[in-house]
Amino acid sequence: MATEKLAWIKVDPTSLPEALKAKWTALEKARKAEREARLGFEAAFVTASAKAKKLAEGKTIAFGYRFGGLAVAMVDVEETGKGKSAKSESSWF
Repeated sequence: MATEKLAWIKVDPTSLPEALKAKWTALEKARKAEREARLGFEAAFVTASAKAKKLAEGKTIAFGYRFGGLAVAMVDVEETGKGKSAKSESSWF
């Protein structure tokens, strides 16, 4: 299975039976809440890092959440979202 190419089929959630539509709606609400919580956390982390003088001028923080963990990297403000980062030696970030 790992080497097979998957054949994805687009599903229209409005075509689902009512019980599944309700589950889909709950999932969408949970995704929205997670996104809002993540953005709030990230903004607070960047603010706290700047206040603690852990960010150089023109730098911000990129966040990673692989495998349920938290990882951060300092990146140039103009490079945010482009995947370019610099390593940090700090254990706090």
